[in-house]
Amino acid sequence: MSTLISEEDKKVILESYWNNLKDPVKFIYFTSEDPECKYCSTIEQLYKELTELSDKLSLEIHIYEKEKELAKKYNISNAPVVVLEGRNNGYIKFYGIPSGMEFPSFIDVVVKVSRGETELKTELINKLMEKVDAKVNIKVFVTPTCPYCPKMVSTAFQFAILSDNIEAEAWEAVEFPSESKSYDVMAVPKTIINDTLTFEGLVTPEYLLHYILHALGKIEDHAH
Repeated sequence: MSTLISEEDKKVILESYWNNLKDPVKFIYFTSEDPECKYCSTIEQLYKELTELSDKLSLEIHIYEKEKELAKKYNISNAPVVVLEGRNNGYIKFYGIPSGMEFPSFIDVVVKVSRGETELKTELINKLMEKVDAKVNIKVFVTPTCPYCPKMVSTAFQFAILSDNIEAEAWEAVEFPSESKSYDVMAVPKTIINDTLTFEGLVTPEYLLHYILHALGKIEDHAH
């Protein structure tokens, strides 16, 4: 079987990303037995190739249909999905294949999870840690060709690195048509907070926090 990641790209991943890994990160991958899942084996191979490049990375493979209890632990509602487990405090999940424009952002988040670090401003981090005192679920629907999606996903993932009250999920919209339909995804990125508050487009980390606080009933203005 040919490799998905070329030798040249592996070199770039090693030098530019995996060299900055600090603590171990586990890729907990839930695949599906559904014959309709056309990317399940491709995604599995992608994560194998990525984790084989560093002894700080490991891969666990589970079958969603057979391991419902474990899926429940991670609050997983479909497959294929990977859960990243490292120095993050909240759950970080990617449903579908992190390809196209999502790929560099995904491997960058792996490094952030390994280091327990974000690029967020101190003032925002303090506000996030102080004000977000209830459970928050953030879903960001994306497509591989969307230029604004990776940044929106990265911000949500960084919030989950910091706070154990936040779980952040990226959903590849084309692979999950029923979820895309039920959340009325017409354009990407589309962000859904606690299944109630939604917005389209890329917003700043400050605005994402504003929307979260609005969803938690802590502020009344600006959000829709």
